[in-house]
Amino acid sequence: MNLRGWFRSFKAGEVEILALLRRHIELSLRASRQVQDVFDRLAAGDHAAAYVSYLEVDKIETEADGVHRELVDKLSTGVFFANLGTDLMSLAENVDGVADSAKSAAKILIQRHLGADELAPIKEKMTELLAVTTKAVAALETAIESLGKAKGDLVMHAHEVEEYEESADVLKEALIERIFTLELPVLSVLQLREFVNIVDNVSDRAEDGADVLYILVSKGYN
Repeated sequence: MNLRGWFRSFKAGEVEILALLRRHIELSLRASRQVQDVFDRLAAGDHAAAYVSYLEVDKIETEADGVHRELVDKLSTGVFFANLGTDLMSLAENVDGVADSAKSAAKILIQRHLGADELAPIKEKMTELLAVTTKAVAALETAIESLGKAKGDLVMHAHEVEEYEESADVLKEALIERIFTLELPVLSVLQLREFVNIVDNVSDRAEDGADVLYILVSKGYN
């Protein structure tokens, strides 16, 4: 089956599902970007502003959950996409995992007081990790937007997700090693380690989403 032509002749319900997928990844990307804002405000010593920023992450993630539920409902009850429904469901689960992980990362930061002096030694590397993580999600967004348009673009952006995820893994390991060398309270060390690990989960879920896109291609999308 030539799925490229098929994607371009969707039924109304299928067009709606693709629109929901794009809205879903857009929200997940916003949540990922907002984590950087939470960190920046804490690093500046503004805990009140960091909490307000966290509430924005929570709001975005809640909206993403609503889109996810709608997607699951439509994919479960509608006769759409023939043999691709299960794969699109998996894609939606991973996109939702991006937003969930972003919220969890932000929540870890504001659950316990972290001083600006505690964040200063890792600020540069942490900012780098957050940026690479966001790039992974942005690449997944672009790949999803390529559905039904061009196989080459989809595969290229899916590869970009993998590359950013690999970079995030390297940064994560370096950050955790650095955190354990700092003279900080034990709870601060554990909190920062958990934050780094959950931030890395964001790019992991993005990569899992890219893997699903490869499956769509393997089933004949061109």
